Amino acid sequence: MFASFLEFAVRAPLLSIADRSTIAIARHQLLICASDDGLVIETCKAYSIAYTRTLRLLKEMVETGHKTAVEVVTMADILINQRGKHISAKVLREWKASLGMS
Repeated sequence: MFASFLEFAVRAPLLSIADRSTIAIARHQLLICASDDGLVIETCKAYSIAYTRTLRLLKEMVETGHKTAVEVVTMADILINQRGKHISAKVLREWKASLGMS
């Protein structure tokens, strides 16, 4: 796993230490890498590492019955309002509509 961590530093030097760690763990533990960072997504694609984006992950929580639509919308609101995550109004509207909310 550490070899992958070092490899990502060479092949994608702009990745943060946390991102390199996340990708290396996902690669070696056959886990899904969850991120919205473009460079992380591109690295996952280049190495055939499964990945998901935040809103898709939250939607899957609803689809599998782990959370309600109201709960995941609240989680998304926290990410946006308290943690500074940027999601365009259009994408957010479409996502909420896909959850059956307006």
